[in-house]
Amino acid sequence: MYRSLLVTLFIVISGNALVQISTNSPYSSRGIGDVGFYGNAYISGLGGAATALADSSQTNLHNPSTYSLTAKQLPLFSIGVNHFEKTFSNNGMESKGRFSSITHMSLVVPFANRFGLAAGLKPLSRAGYEINDGELVQGDSIFYTYSGSGDIQELLIGFSGNIIDGRKQSLSVGVNGKYYFGRINNDRKAFKIANTIETGGLDEQSIRARDFGFELGLNYDYRPTLAHSIRLAGVYRPGNTMRFEKAHTRIHYGNYYTQGTYDTLLNVQGVSGEVYLPSKTSLGLTYTFTPHNDSSSSNSKLRSYMLTLEYTMEDWSNYEENFDLGAISGQYINSNSLRMGFEFKPHRSAVDRSAYIGFMDKMSYRVGAYLVNTPYEVNGEQLIDQGLTAGLGIPIVMNRAVSTVSISGTYGVMGKTEGPSIIKENYFGFNLGINIAPGYDRWFRKYKLD
Repeated sequence: MYRSLLVTLFIVISGNALVQISTNSPYSSRGIGDVGFYGNAYISGLGGAATALADSSQTNLHNPSTYSLTAKQLPLFSIGVNHFEKTFSNNGMESKGRFSSITHMSLVVPFANRFGLAAGLKPLSRAGYEINDGELVQGDSIFYTYSGSGDIQELLIGFSGNIIDGRKQSLSVGVNGKYYFGRINNDRKAFKIANTIETGGLDEQSIRARDFGFELGLNYDYRPTLAHSIRLAGVYRPGNTMRFEKAHTRIHYGNYYTQGTYDTLLNVQGVSGEVYLPSKTSLGLTYTFTPHNDSSSSNSKLRSYMLTLEYTMEDWSNYEENFDLGAISGQYINSNSLRMGFEFKPHRSAVDRSAYIGFMDKMSYRVGAYLVNTPYEVNGEQLIDQGLTAGLGIPIVMNRAVSTVSISGTYGVMGKTEGPSIIKENYFGFNLGINIAPGYDRWFRKYKLD
């Protein structure tokens, strides 16, 4: 029954996740929307450095080679949510925005001691913005409204296996097969108001994704001694020409609130085309120090220190939309990012019931930082996104299985300077993630008959 409940919850929440308006950035008006980092609370607390992270009690959809590295015979169900507050500034003027969203859902099932399967849902991109402007034309006040919504989701099925599983070294490889789906909407409206009657025009465009893709992952762990571990990892997503559909409607209206005054100037639906999703390469390094208890004291704690780094490159300058209505390119530029995180555990054994081990000793304490050269360029200047993160990992032990609750906070700034067309973003947010691992006696238990 417990398994059925998790699967049902996964399906129901997946359906509800498709209707979220879950970002707030004027730069999401470009292309397929905001293509920034969307990580769970565990990864976000470490600056978003996901590539070389492998924890037996955590899921990591960003590197498929980690699925076989979770705790043996213990499936993991994971879900996360976040909330962000933003302040936008331009030429001395400020406005505020906020959004909440689901970061991911996943179910990872290790089996046969060397393999792992995963099913998950996470965003590729999101759009959510509203910009209002106006000008005086020949004595008339003309108002402009630009708005957008929607997302492109990745529904993935992943597999990984441990090729080498030795005492001093291990090597695992994995693949995520992905189905991209979802829609991005962009609306433009220009109007004037005379005698309380709004007159103007409305332009509505949308693109819908329906295609497949994949990415590859690798993890190599070298343990020269019992106290030291060095993990090298990489993830590669090849460039992919994906099938999309585009719709475009243009309307003039004499009174916005009276449909009979609407005059359709353009109505094109279901135009088949292609969108090129560029390649992405991520390289990661993690060093873990786990000193062993060499003291004769009976109350010595087993500490753990972990430092992780990640460098990512994405060729967004190759992004292109090609429909019968014409080809569009140049909406993005190449981007790269550098992320790092540090985690400290006062006592690394969450199942230890020793009297001298307190609850706070079993928690994980995380800090991180990131510097991103984003794919957005304004007036020849590439926008830089930089920030700091911090997080906690709270273990919950049930029937010898370790579930976790992760909490993280982020503070960041995108855009170092303000200009006529540059909107600077200051933001802070919180992530909450839950990993549920049923007890050993709940899953895949072998019963014997006497």
